[in-house]
Order: sequence, then structure tokens, then C-alpha cells
Amino acid sequence: MTEHNSLSAIGMAIAELDESGVETLVRKELENGTAPEQIISELSDGIEEVGERYRREEYFLTELIYSSEMFKNAMTVLKPLCKRTADEKLSGVVVMGTVKGDIHDLGKNIVTNLLECAGFSVVDLGVDVPLERFVQAVVSSNAALVGMSMLLTTAFEAAKETIAAIERANLRGRVKIMLGGSVTSENVRRDMGADFWGRDATSAVDIAREVCR
Repeated sequence: MTEHNSLSAIGMAIAELDESGVETLVRKELENGTAPEQIISELSDGIEEVGERYRREEYFLTELIYSSEMFKNAMTVLKPLCKRTADEKLSGVVVMGTVKGDIHDLGKNIVTNLLECAGFSVVDLGVDVPLERFVQAVVSSNAALVGMSMLLTTAFEAAKETIAAIERANLRGRVKIMLGGSVTSENVRRDMGADFWGRDATSAVDIAREVCR
């Protein structure tokens, strides 16, 4: 959980659903030379706070959707800058997708954007992804890491089956598996047999750097 008083100005603005404030602060930070990935990380912290308020029933679905749109709008400014930075780097390939039975994509999109800013090539499979597509993507992209996102406990079985399918395809020796999403934990990772648990978007990037170095 993100502590309320530890949020940056950008994180606080998105947590308070201050759309104009987010736009102003993002442009100001860019003018001050702040790296795009740092700004995305701060936006991610704000989104996490929105999620906490939703779980405490202080916010409702409308606020979740609104914060998602605010993030997407900010990314229209940040994404081209991320691409420019990423083009100057050479890193590994990461496959990202929300597992079968789950259509949530905000957390996955934040991680994807941060990975691209950090110079990784990301194969984004989208949401409700069947296990066959994960396997095919690993084979065709020669990825070093697979990130599986989920926000529903009902998707746990699909995640387990996807990991089993990757093992059956004899790919576990060449690819690592990372789980992420608010319903995941270190215990869930261990039970499923994945290699890493991405506690948040920033830690997911750290994991990718460890795997691909």
C-alpha cells in the first residue's frame, strides 16, 4: 500500500482525481528534466492509492475508470519520450498479458509503459489471454521474461495452467515467469511455481533488469 503522505505531487493529483493538475505537473516535471519513467512511476503510485481508496469503499468504479483515463491521457505525452529514450538502449524482450478470465489492464499497461521506458522490447498480449498465446509469444519473441497480470482470484487457475503449458513446451529453462496484480503475493507466486512476484510496477522493472542483464 502506498502511504498517503509519501505520494509525490503528481501521485497526489491523480489520487485526488485532479485531471488538470496532473497535466500541469507532468509538463512541469518534463520541463525540469525529470525522466519519463520517473513520472510514470509517480503516476503509478497515485493509481495504487486510488485502488486502496476503492478497496476502502471511499471511491467507486467511476473513480477507478476516471483515474485510468487520466493515466492514459498522461501517457500520450510521455510515451513518445519513452520511445526516444528506449531507442538508445539495448535490453531484453518481455511478454506481458492479463491471464484468461480477467479483462483488467491498467496495472499491466503501467508495467508495460515502464518497461518500454527502461529500454525493454515488450510483447503486449492484452487481456483475457489464453495459455496458447503466452506459449506462442515466448517461442516467437525469444523472450527472457513473461509477466502475467491478474486482479481476480478466479484467474488463479488460468495462471497455473499457463505456467504448466510453458513447462510442457520445454520453455522453462529459457524464460522466467513473473506474477503481478493486487490479488497476488509471494505466497501465490510460490504456490503457482512462478519465479518472481512484482509487488508494484517499479519492482517489475527491477525484476526485468535482473533477468535480462
